[in-house]
Amino acid sequence: NAALLALLGWLARSLLGQLVAKDLERFKSELASASSTAADQLRHQLQLVAQEHQIVVAKLHEKRAQVVAEAYGLLVEAQWAGQEFVSPMEFAGEPSKREKYHTAMNKSAEFYRYFDKNRIYLPANLCQQIDELLQAMRSKVIGFGIYAHREDSELPEQTLTKKHESWSEASEHFNSAVPKARKALEEELRKIIGSEAKDKN
Repeated sequence: NAALLALLGWLARSLLGQLVAKDLERFKSELASASSTAADQLRHQLQLVAQEHQIVVAKLHEKRAQVVAEAYGLLVEAQWAGQEFVSPMEFAGEPSKREKYHTAMNKSAEFYRYFDKNRIYLPANLCQQIDELLQAMRSKVIGFGIYAHREDSELPEQTLTKKHESWSEASEHFNSAVPKARKALEEELRKIIGSEAKDKN
C-alpha cells in the first residue's frame, strides 16, 4: 500500500508538473502575443500622432508664408502711397496733396490692421522692425500733412519755410531710410521662408 501510495503521489506530481508546464507555455505564448499586439498598436498610434503633428506644422508654415506675403504686399503699398505723397515731383492731372495724404494714411492703417492681427506668426524682432518702419513712415507723412492741406500763398513766410523743410525731410526719409529698412525686413522675411522650406525638405 505504501509503495502504491508513493507511486500514485509521484504520478500525481508528474501529471501536475506537466499541466503546469503546459499552462506556463500557453501563458508565455499569450503574453508574447499580447505584448506584440500592444507594441503594434502603440507604434500605430505614434505614427498617427506624428502624421497629425506634420499636418499641423505644414498648415502653420503655409499660414505663416501667407501672412508674410500679404503683410509685405500691404507694406509696399503703404510705402508707395507715402512716397507719392511726399514726392516733390508733381504732374498735371494727379490727385491733390490732400487726396494723396488720405490715401497714404489709409494704406498705412490697412497694413497695420492686418499686421497687428497676424503678428503672432512673426518673430518678435521682426515685428519690432516693422513697427519702427511704419511708425517712421507715418511720422513723416503726418509731419508734412499738417502743412499740405493749405496752399503756399495762404501760409506765413515762417510757416512756409517749415512746410518745405518738413517736405524735404519726408522726401529724403522715403528715398533713403525707408529702402534700407525695407531691405533689412526683406532679408528677415527670406530667412523665415528659407528656414521653413528646409524644414519641409
